[in-house]
Amino acid sequence: MECIMTRVTATEFKNNIGAFSDAAMSEPVIITSHQRDRLVLLSADEYRRLTGISEGITDDDKARITSGLERHRNTIMELANR
Repeated sequence: MECIMTRVTATEFKNNIGAFSDAAMSEPVIITSHQRDRLVLLSADEYRRLTGISEGITDDDKARITSGLERHRNTIMELANR
């Protein structure tokens, strides 16, 4: 079974973030830069399912997630400014 994924450029994502955020609720959205896959946007529920994080997130999990989100935010901002 093949997973359906939307693929968009960083510029398309920046210009339509709401639409692609909505799309990520039902399928992964791949964000590309210079025709290379750079990021994958997915719902929080899907992220939790993939990582095995359940209710009762520990402080260590929160710190790890916050660090990852910050790292990805900077990447998205860098791509958006190109």
